[in-house]
Amino acid sequence: MSAQTDTSIDNLEERFCEPEGWRWGTLKRQDRQIRYGVSFPKDSTPDAIVVCLPGLSEFGEKYFELARDLNARNMAFWVLDWTGHGKSTRYFDKHPQKRHSRGFQNDVDDLHALYLDYIKHSSVHPDVGRIPRAMLAHSMGGNIGLHYLQQHPETFDCAFFSAPMFGLKVFSALPNFISTGILGIMNLFYDTNYAPGQFDWHENARSENSKNIFSNDETRSTLHHSWCSAKPELRTGGVTWRWLYEAAKSCTKLQDKKLIKTIQTHCVVALAEHEDLVDNRATRKIAKNLPNAELLEFPGSRHELLMEQDKYRAPLLNSFQKLVKDRIIDNPEALKTF
Repeated sequence: MSAQTDTSIDNLEERFCEPEGWRWGTLKRQDRQIRYGVSFPKDSTPDAIVVCLPGLSEFGEKYFELARDLNARNMAFWVLDWTGHGKSTRYFDKHPQKRHSRGFQNDVDDLHALYLDYIKHSSVHPDVGRIPRAMLAHSMGGNIGLHYLQQHPETFDCAFFSAPMFGLKVFSALPNFISTGILGIMNLFYDTNYAPGQFDWHENARSENSKNIFSNDETRSTLHHSWCSAKPELRTGGVTWRWLYEAAKSCTKLQDKKLIKTIQTHCVVALAEHEDLVDNRATRKIAKNLPNAELLEFPGSRHELLMEQDKYRAPLLNSFQKLVKDRIIDNPEALKTF
């Protein structure tokens, strides 16, 4: 069913609705199914293949506007729902809304399986040959994406990170070994339980704070809620103790200088100034240690940079396009081996 036929989201502007030619598909894994969506520019060969890696609790529908924008810039767009998110397999039948994890490596593996089965083949055109591939990752997707670049350096020609989760702000005052140790103990006893203050989705789930921590844009900041209100199957609640433990472990691993220095992919790392979810200090350290990274900061912005006001979002998308154009479209010899 298309977005336009859901009565509860009939009032969505056209830019937030399913792009023309949009296709959904399912990647079948051993014990789970991963939903993905894809759209291509109309009547032209794309200059680049963009793979969008969403953040925690997000889903493909939330990125329809971004897909339209990138298609208009002659780029193809792919997005997936991580396990436990959107319409991909949930972790628990009785409690499907729990944002759980059995290790971020599973997400890295799912992304690579999607690449091998589908994205890789879509990046070859009989007339132009290999089409460049670019990663566009937000928040938790940035954590998974950076691990992916380290493990599979041949896949992406460049990568752009929007407010990446390279550290969790809630634990920023503690040394990594202490926060990970505490979470490891809690995980032993309460792994599948919601962490304190975490519950199933409800009408006020994203508006309980005294301020909007996600975006300054009044319309885009309500998009997540609009889709969840209209489609209960997209809803996710809070995180479990196991998710916190796996997230802390994954962030700690990323802060290993030796690991980070092996990543040669050209990257841009974008930070929001008013950040309440991820640790900007950890992100700056990692960006500094990446051999080929540029750090961008957006004063006044909030966490969801891709859902921000145009005064932030437009220059961010221009920076992404410039990365793709400078590194791979105008520099075809820089393309990585197929």
